[in-house]
Amino acid sequence: MIRTKADLLEYIQEDKRMQPRPSSFVKRYLGTSGAVVRWKKCLRKCEYHHNISKNIYHRLAYFVYLFMLKRYDRRFSSEIPINVFGKGLLIWHPERIIINPDSKVGDYCALSSGVVIAQAHGECPTIGDHVELMIDSKVLGGIAVADNVRIGASALVLKPINEADTTWAGVPAKKINNQGTIEVPIPVCTY
Repeated sequence: MIRTKADLLEYIQEDKRMQPRPSSFVKRYLGTSGAVVRWKKCLRKCEYHHNISKNIYHRLAYFVYLFMLKRYDRRFSSEIPINVFGKGLLIWHPERIIINPDSKVGDYCALSSGVVIAQAHGECPTIGDHVELMIDSKVLGGIAVADNVRIGASALVLKPINEADTTWAGVPAKKINNQGTIEVPIPVCTY
């Protein structure tokens, strides 16, 4: 969770580093790729001002960034609340992502279009570090997902995933192999 200015700068830097750099000037500043970077920066600043709202400046800044965040949410038909994701959030395709505000997701999570992390039976999921959620995958209920797990396209996860470094797919999700996400250093992008 972002509590200091140093935390804010670290989160923004890691989010930028994880997002692939668009190949051209037009895509970077006018296309979806640049908008995703600006969306994540707005998300992090909104979290920062919300978490340290000690005076009127931080409260006003929080509402300004919240307004901007909701504009991005509407643009992409998504709902990404504050204080859910750890640093290094990667969004491949920003459309139709729905996240419950009570969920907790670790560092370096990757999301694609149509991902749903939602409540079931009054409980929300807890997802570990380096987890990749592919297109239209869903994680529902008060379950835990281990670190370095890949959840395949259109998978429905209803039971806890306790095995790290695995890949899961299907409805309901079943383990398909023992090859999860591999930590590959991505070069720093400068915008």
